[in-house]
Amino acid sequence: MTSSPLRQRLGRRLSPTPYYQVIIAEPDRLHLQSYPRANHHAAIPLFIGGGVLMAIAVAILLAGVLASLQGLGFAPAGFSAAVGGLFGGLAIQRLVGGYAIATTANEIILDAETLTIRQTSRVGRPRVQQIERAAITALRLRPYRIVTGGLIRRLQPVLALEMIVGDEVWIIDSAAVPAALQPLVNAMALALGMSVERIAETR
Repeated sequence: MTSSPLRQRLGRRLSPTPYYQVIIAEPDRLHLQSYPRANHHAAIPLFIGGGVLMAIAVAILLAGVLASLQGLGFAPAGFSAAVGGLFGGLAIQRLVGGYAIATTANEIILDAETLTIRQTSRVGRPRVQQIERAAITALRLRPYRIVTGGLIRRLQPVLALEMIVGDEVWIIDSAAVPAALQPLVNAMALALGMSVERIAETR
């Protein structure tokens, strides 16, 4: 069973800061590109987790070596090597995942016939999703509340730019400050030749 070609698979995000910068905005032509380092914040937890796991792996390996040097035999060293290797493997997975996220870039390109979302990273192959321009029926701004913060979590209101594609809702970008999202809203409206509907917040 395959997912609908009109369902968004790339680029979906909700954040207090805009993700895309406008490169080209003309009637029937649009090019949006993610800001440099836009994904670095999302990669930090993986880097921290990978670093902690790597430190644990090194500590376990050193404990095994010290136990062997103290005459406790090779069994502790072998056990520590196995456990340390497990932690080391998990650490590498997280570090590679963090690097993949940190180096990920997205762009949206619209021409007279097609909208293309392209995602590239230094890890893995590029991913592309395309839809026909005719499938895009509306643009709208909708308020959301998202969870932000580190140790102290809080709900923060953001305004999201949505694109209606058939029966699907595609989230293009969002911002806590509406004025920060306005250049993108203007660019999308100009390129698609559409007005933007404003959805009131429901309580």
